Amino acid sequence: MGKFRRFRDSGVLAVDMETSAIFAVAKYRGVEVASAQVISDILTERGWFPAFHERYVRESAEVLLKAALEALSKS
Repeated sequence: MGKFRRFRDSGVLAVDMETSAIFAVAKYRGVEVASAQVISDILTERGWFPAFHERYVRESAEVLLKAALEALSKS
């Protein structure tokens, strides 16, 4: 939990481990890229609480997908 406390004390609200790989490939290929995330799992000093299948996470993902599709349709 030392790393967790250090992140929290630094003001970190979320951690994403995949987006940097997507951006690296896009840069290498010379293509545009965008990223948006939905926060699902919650980490506290009491433990890790996976919430990926919770209703509020699904609803957030749907809102994000609709916004992304709308943005893409205008480009």
